[in-house]
Amino acid sequence: MIKCCSNHKTNTSHVTQEKLSLLTGLDERAIRRSIKRLKDAGYLTVQTTIKEDADKGFIRRNTYYIKPASENYFFLNNSFFQKNYPAKIAGFLLMLKAICLNNTDTVQ
Repeated sequence: MIKCCSNHKTNTSHVTQEKLSLLTGLDERAIRRSIKRLKDAGYLTVQTTIKEDADKGFIRRNTYYIKPASENYFFLNNSFFQKNYPAKIAGFLLMLKAICLNNTDTVQ
């Protein structure tokens, strides 16, 4: 979902964890754990900036830098994320797509 909310030319995203939570249906704690796993695996770099706002106090903003994939990747139509699949069905569909031939919906 971070990739869907990113600038596809620069591979950067300024999406908030709250917005990710709303888009995915996961709580913010699960979002933070997922981001940590992506960082630990080397797929994501996070830069945090803190700005002072007169009304809101200190505002923390994350910028996500997504490592470009050079191989072993697949594309999903964004409509996949707009459907309310149960989590197990969505996971199965993603795993099925992952074993398809590159950029196709064909499994050998």
